[in-house]
Amino acid sequence: MAKKQTPQQIETSLSHWKTRLRRAVTMIDKLERQQKRLVKAAARPARGLPDEPAPEKPSPVSAPVPPAPVAQVERVEIDTAIPDFLRRGMAAQKAVDQVIADQLRETQAATKLAKSRGRIATMKAKKSGETRKMPLTGKAAPAVIRG
Repeated sequence: MAKKQTPQQIETSLSHWKTRLRRAVTMIDKLERQQKRLVKAAARPARGLPDEPAPEKPSPVSAPVPPAPVAQVERVEIDTAIPDFLRRGMAAQKAVDQVIADQLRETQAATKLAKSRGRIATMKAKKSGETRKMPLTGKAAPAVIRG
């Protein structure tokens, strides 16, 4: 004889089986799509190897037109050298670029040093227990602020 179930147990069991049903239907759909792709790929002839020769195109009724004569194009040599009057300006620009690059490097080095000092201070505070101290309250707080 079957065990009597409460409506809540039946609802739980239904939701469980509906979830499994959704997963099964999704997997069936996925496999069917995959099967269709494989069948379509198998029906398609391989590239480059035609099974039968292509039918010949019908010949035109009128006489063939001779190809147009190709114009002779002369190759022109282009001078890609930079003129001297422009080179002087380029040298000055390189010097300015170098100065700016040096300033950027100095700024980056200073930032890196400041960050490392901050990390060291945090590490020392953790070791000494400063980060775990309770904040000052009462009269002690204004006294520390005033110095």
